[in-house]
Amino acid sequence: MALAFYVFFQLIFPWRYLLYPGNLFWTEEGYRFSWRVMLVEKAGTATFYVRDSHTGREGVVNNREFLNAHQEKQMAFQPDMILQFAHFLHDYYQKQGLKTPQVRAEVYVTMNARPSCLLIDPRRNLAEIEENWKAKDWLLPPAWQK
Repeated sequence: MALAFYVFFQLIFPWRYLLYPGNLFWTEEGYRFSWRVMLVEKAGTATFYVRDSHTGREGVVNNREFLNAHQEKQMAFQPDMILQFAHFLHDYYQKQGLKTPQVRAEVYVTMNARPSCLLIDPRRNLAEIEENWKAKDWLLPPAWQK
């Protein structure tokens, strides 16, 4: 029974990307462990902003204070890593004394030599968003797809 479940899982799990709307390579929803991982070349830049909810003051984060060059490069185009880093920044700045820090990001991504465009909604507070299996409503469709 366990072997049958294992085989079934190995055959079905890579097809979960079909359950998500949008371009698989852009959103990366269902991308990992699928059979399509070597079909895309992406690069991005991510600028994070932390805002004090009480005073309204906002500052730019120097990503290199927290990430090495390779980590920053990988994070800048992968939505799940962007969200993880935003949550890290929220926790970090909360420990630094901000009561309710808001974290937003301007992330520009290029995919397969297309012009770069916004990956996520730069107005969204990423600290409020929880990672789950649902479709990511905070991701924007690529401008070249419209």
